[in-house]
Amino acid sequence: MFQPQKTFLALPSTKQQRLLEAASEEFAQAGYHRASINRIVERLGIAKGSIYQYFRNKEHLFGYVFSYGIKLAKQVLKPIETTQGPFFDKLKTSIKAGIEFIKKHPFIYHIYLKILFEEKVPGRERFIQAVRFYSREYLFPLLEEAQKKGEIKEDIDLEMAAFMLDAMMDRLLQAYVLPYLDSIGIHQADEKKLDEIIDNWLIFVKRGLANNHFASER
Repeated sequence: MFQPQKTFLALPSTKQQRLLEAASEEFAQAGYHRASINRIVERLGIAKGSIYQYFRNKEHLFGYVFSYGIKLAKQVLKPIETTQGPFFDKLKTSIKAGIEFIKKHPFIYHIYLKILFEEKVPGRERFIQAVRFYSREYLFPLLEEAQKKGEIKEDIDLEMAAFMLDAMMDRLLQAYVLPYLDSIGIHQADEKKLDEIIDNWLIFVKRGLANNHFASER
């Protein structure tokens, strides 16, 4: 989506990573408009002019950080997508992988939340559309395969199913991070509680999607 200047790509990977982590922390904490290039370069211990050799401006840097976050998310979900196994097990694994992603990359996830809830972020609609498109791209083939295997009902509209699963899974992850969105005890829940909540959620999902013998299973 966003490509840095060639000078950034020429940097050693460790320096690229440090810059991305410093920028991610700043955007996550301050949001786009209040984020400061000065604070980013202070964290890095480099001259302010250096960063403009790598990115044209703050908007360019923000866009690349977002693209980097999408890339990380894809790396987390790809093994689930390509592994053989029951559809509903993959859904559970996907939610848990999302939570682990948040724990490992909290600044990246908070940038996503900033984009969702703050207006006038440059490229906001395009960024949200990219997330939703990738979610559909991930979920639809899983649903399609599950339907072919007889795990879910033959008459299910797969596009609608992907849309609804995306919305529900996104909402669960938001509630895990933001206490004011939590009404089921998922906020910062421990592993045992998370398993209980996700299993209960899957009961509802199975009743809507699964063939009868799957819907009856916990």
